[in-house]
Amino acid sequence: MNHWKSIGMGAACISLALTTAACGAGTDAGKTSGAGGSAAKPVEITFANWISVEDGTKEAYNQLIADFEKSHPNIKIKSIGIPFAQFKDQVLVSSAGGNPPDVAMSNQNFTPAFVGANIADPLETALGTDVIGDIVDGSKKGVTFNGKVMAMPWAPHPSALFWNKTLFKKAGLDPEKPPKTWDEMIDMAKKIAALGKDDKGNPIYGIGENGASESYTGNMLLRINYSYGGKFVDDSGTIVYDQGTALKDSLNYVKDMINNKVSPKGAMMKDLRPMFANNALGMVVDGDFGRTNFRTMSGKGEAFDKEWGVTTVPTGKSGKSETVFTEHQLVLTSAGKHKAEAAEFIKYLVSKDAMAIYHKLNGVMSSRKSVSTLPEMNEDEYAKVFNEQMKTASPLPAANPKFDNAMQVSTDMIVLVTEGGKSADEAISMVMPKIKELYKK
Repeated sequence: MNHWKSIGMGAACISLALTTAACGAGTDAGKTSGAGGSAAKPVEITFANWISVEDGTKEAYNQLIADFEKSHPNIKIKSIGIPFAQFKDQVLVSSAGGNPPDVAMSNQNFTPAFVGANIADPLETALGTDVIGDIVDGSKKGVTFNGKVMAMPWAPHPSALFWNKTLFKKAGLDPEKPPKTWDEMIDMAKKIAALGKDDKGNPIYGIGENGASESYTGNMLLRINYSYGGKFVDDSGTIVYDQGTALKDSLNYVKDMINNKVSPKGAMMKDLRPMFANNALGMVVDGDFGRTNFRTMSGKGEAFDKEWGVTTVPTGKSGKSETVFTEHQLVLTSAGKHKAEAAEFIKYLVSKDAMAIYHKLNGVMSSRKSVSTLPEMNEDEYAKVFNEQMKTASPLPAANPKFDNAMQVSTDMIVLVTEGGKSADEAISMVMPKIKELYKK
């Protein structure tokens, strides 16, 4: 069986827009009328993605595909839905085996690996100067390799601080005043954690910091490191993560939060989000899609908006609100069979019309200058917070193909200080040589 079919056929069939493209191939339902009334089968392109298999984004995905296929009746989209945790490896393996998708989602962790494996095609010619020249500067820098734009930035998900007003009030804090500084955030988190348990006996935590062994946890440790004034690489790409005290301070902060039960141990974002939505977590740093996730997970819909707020990440040692944006990107594959149609699909997904749909349903921002400034992308305080956060958000320093691997390995430091009984200095000395070895040419 074709490798992509074995991975994604089940996911493809759940999408209303993909019913004819993925599950009804061979019928007349996917045909359009050509010149003189003759029927011509539309071109089918494959789209490897994770948003079609995630509860929070399925509806946006379905609406985007339906809208695209309505305006492009000569093109049908076949979804290859892959869970995020397996996504990079599945795309690499299938592409190496001669079965690449026509278009693949990506992010700042994955794109360097796709470029390094020669999966990605340069986009200047395929998308044109109107699109390429419209990319926000920070986003464009993150997808430029050896002077060529190798992925199209789609949605820059800057991470901001969500706070639970219900738990703030229970802890004796002003529910309308989130922390402005890093020290205030820590103090408030500890006061919330002191509540102990809720009425059902479930533990209450003050803040959620990632502790699971996955590359996203590494991204979040890097975000914390920025707040303590650190960097991962210098301007030449040399690793400087362990220079100065920022990484040590970051690990001591995580150790304090987790070992004192202010933050849950070994948590992934998929654990933290429902905890926040069900009043078991006082604060969490998450992306602009948080509102949709929390509404859904709480079971309260828009009514839950009254119980939480969002603000820029508190100012740390660096003197500013430091965060990262974990951008969703789009890759035109070099071995894809339908490049012209695939390019049209990418241009649609980053267009004003598509971003209006995605923003309305999931609150995402746009990586295009002309779209990000539109009134409909800045219609409320929620959108304004994330657009403000973008001003100080840093793209992940992911130019090296081994960046994602380095983020994965870096999580060992968290495990060592929270579960292995090691000091921050010991954890750094044990793990940093492994990270530097990855970056050796």
